[in-house]
Amino acid sequence: MVKEKKELIIVGLIIVMILAIIGVSYAAFSYSKTGTKLNSITTGSITMTYEETDNTISLNGALPTTDATGKKRLTEGEYFDFTVSSQISGDVNINYEISAKDVTTSDRKIDGSNIKLYLTRLTEDGEEELMTPEVYNEETSANNFTGRPTGEMSLYTSSMSSSESNNYRLRMWVDEDYNPQGDGGNLTFSVKINVYGKDGDKPVSTAVDTILAKANPEDLDFNSATSEQQKEMWTFSHPATEQTTALTDYRYIGANPNNYVTFNNETWRIIGVFSVDDGTGNVEQRLKLIRNESIGDITWDSNNINDWPNATLNTNLNNGDYWTNSLTSDAKSMIGDTLWYLGGSSTNDDVTASMFYERERGTTVYSGRSTSWTGKVGLMYPSDYGYATSGGTTTDRNTCLTNKELYSWDSVSDCYNNDWIFNSAYQWTITPRASGSGSVFDLNYAGYVNSRTTDNAYGVRPVVFLKSSIKIVDGDGSSSNPYILQS
Repeated sequence: MVKEKKELIIVGLIIVMILAIIGVSYAAFSYSKTGTKLNSITTGSITMTYEETDNTISLNGALPTTDATGKKRLTEGEYFDFTVSSQISGDVNINYEISAKDVTTSDRKIDGSNIKLYLTRLTEDGEEELMTPEVYNEETSANNFTGRPTGEMSLYTSSMSSSESNNYRLRMWVDEDYNPQGDGGNLTFSVKINVYGKDGDKPVSTAVDTILAKANPEDLDFNSATSEQQKEMWTFSHPATEQTTALTDYRYIGANPNNYVTFNNETWRIIGVFSVDDGTGNVEQRLKLIRNESIGDITWDSNNINDWPNATLNTNLNNGDYWTNSLTSDAKSMIGDTLWYLGGSSTNDDVTASMFYERERGTTVYSGRSTSWTGKVGLMYPSDYGYATSGGTTTDRNTCLTNKELYSWDSVSDCYNNDWIFNSAYQWTITPRASGSGSVFDLNYAGYVNSRTTDNAYGVRPVVFLKSSIKIVDGDGSSSNPYILQS
């Protein structure tokens, strides 16, 4: 009987359900259905149902609009709701993905690069953002975890192992940057909304185990490594500091390693694997992520005080607008509490990466400042930037790491141009200057570390440590095929 059930499940391994076709043009939006209103599929002990509502996207005289306006549209005809639900019995897991496929047939077609899609989940408290407004962009590789093929835009990936029901809302609009002048009008763009699913066991290996298996030894010369090895993590050994024991961590280095990951429906990068204290004394290895792009130029502290636990940026990231409105519930559930070290340095001159590492985990701070803080969202350390370089042919990695003028990298292009964290912009770090009351170290646009008063507004790239139970379920970490995570 068990064998028969398993065979039934395997027969239904790939679940594809067409929900609707949604058409869009800058002159008028229209909607048409395909198939029946209520659709379901049953495979052994699994029943999944995809139900369309009566809501349609149907606007007359619509023109290009801003993301802020498109995200808030609630007038009848400006959004499309649908439901994905399941009835599951037994030890079965369904991994599913919602995607969009360009099916425009009209000769009068507007290019997908001018179309924005936005997906939310309806909750008791309102709407939860699952995908930020994104330009239509088809995936170049399939997702073997869910069964989604190439040539479709991934909107959202998740899984279910028990009976549940989720309501989703899709909005779509013409990007504000599109100029309709001279196009003749009545251009169209249509997408078909698909849901793909596969049944199977949840992955066993954690994300830490998956990428540690590919880590390079500490003594391997970067320039002697193969191109595949250069893309993976490298081992770093550290002596004990005032706040930590001797530790070994693993970091991605070089100009473009395979450390891309989809997190919060955005592109983030893996800094590496670290032994992390969760604030209670429990230490475990966890992934450390940094957002690939800045969330904007924000002051570190509007009161010009360099004490992270009381900084206005900390409040924003952990209790304010960023935590409340910019992180999905899935992303929040993956982030673990972490003990962040807040030791400072009196100077950025004549300081190597290892010297910054020691001072970050030290206890030298301005009078009355905190030396540690337990929380979820922080910023990078100066040492994270320093250790991320691979060096180049003129100035090799070892020279970059040991030269005491390291943090004057504006004159050493091999160091900063071969460091994936560098992005030619001012970026805040979490580390204070110990010799002043209102200065914090930042990564300069020219490639070196400096210190600035906290009432300046510089780029903010949030940093988080994921829970140790998080798994990698797909991807190879490249920019074209980023790692896909699952709780």
